[in-house]
Amino acid sequence: MTQTAPPRRIARHDSMAAREIAIEHGVLTRQMAGLQRRVGEQLRACAQQVSALQDEVVHLRAQLIVSRTCMLWGLGMAGAARPTARRPRVAASSAEAASMAEASGVICQTGCVGHAHPWLEADGLCRRTGSACTQVDSNA
Repeated sequence: MTQTAPPRRIARHDSMAAREIAIEHGVLTRQMAGLQRRVGEQLRACAQQVSALQDEVVHLRAQLIVSRTCMLWGLGMAGAARPTARRPRVAASSAEAASMAEASGVICQTGCVGHAHPWLEADGLCRRTGSACTQVDSNA
């Protein structure tokens, strides 16, 4: 006795199952694509937020350095009490300009006069400021 081939209905059933699997695969693929897009957007937003926070940390560290330098050098807090909002500077106040002049004098006194004028050019100009050195005459 020989066996006969299975009826054609099984083949039709197999093709329907394959089509359903293909449809389900398409749906899952579209869902995965949407998920990848949303995760990518979240990663970009997170990276932007981290970058902004790193910028703020650098800004706050600079403010801390200025504040401590003013306090330790006895320059007052005029240079350190700046608002945290980043706005373009229009003009420096007279107190701030005076503090900056004091700070420049201290830098010149300790960094240049105290170390045999390493910033002094042969023509008498300061490498740091680009102007004529005023400390050479006072110590001569």
